[in-house]
Amino acid sequence: MGMISTVLSTSAESRIRELTSLDASVRGPLPLSTRVGFVGVAGGVGTSTAAGLAVSVLVSRRGGRILAVNASSGRRSVLWRAGLTDDASPDPGTAAQRAGARQAADAVQGLARTPGGGYAIDLADADRTTADARWWETVAPVSRFFDFVVTDWGVRRADDLSDVTASSSLVCVTTAADLPAIQHGLDLANTAEGAGTRAVLAVVDTQARLTGALRVVLDRLPIPAVVLPHDLAHAATSPAPSTRLRATTNLGALRLATTLVDRARGRRA
Repeated sequence: MGMISTVLSTSAESRIRELTSLDASVRGPLPLSTRVGFVGVAGGVGTSTAAGLAVSVLVSRRGGRILAVNASSGRRSVLWRAGLTDDASPDPGTAAQRAGARQAADAVQGLARTPGGGYAIDLADADRTTADARWWETVAPVSRFFDFVVTDWGVRRADDLSDVTASSSLVCVTTAADLPAIQHGLDLANTAEGAGTRAVLAVVDTQARLTGALRVVLDRLPIPAVVLPHDLAHAATSPAPSTRLRATTNLGALRLATTLVDRARGRRA
């Protein structure tokens, strides 16, 4: 039992050190507003889940304003994953006023709020379609007033990334936990980096099948890769707050948010 106790104690101390380091990093100041675009290699790989987790951590641990934007066609978008079930479609009147905002109070006028206190904009139409042009019309004029702007762009191809890379300081490519999906994600990330936008890989283990061999592959990728574990709470009919998520899921969310902050600073993390 002595050896087991020592291992457990060492593991706990190591986890505490990691949590302390992650918390300090994710709270660290950034000189400019950061715009993160989340894209998925395919439907159902957890893009909105990853974006929602990142938003929740950024809202809870950073002092600045955080804006979550849905530019995808999915019904459970980043806004839903961040806990918002009310309509967040921009009102035409206040949207026009925000476009000419000169101070933060004008920029947030009329915006919906997530339960944690983040701001939200849903760009999807009633039929769940959206146009990239709406991001430039609605979000771009006010993005400078937010510490982070996190946009869920949905599924994207390499030849359909121009608006995502142009509007983002950083792109987070989301994939499933299998080798073909990870390779596809790496290709998208390389396209973003080729356009001058830093990239991060979020590997969502929705099927609970991430192997040790795949972890070795992720450790050796040329861009940072963060694993978000399988969590049954994400399949619930209502948004799952952090208190209903597994500890490993919350740790993965913190690692992802910290990686985004570090990459925004120009560090590999």
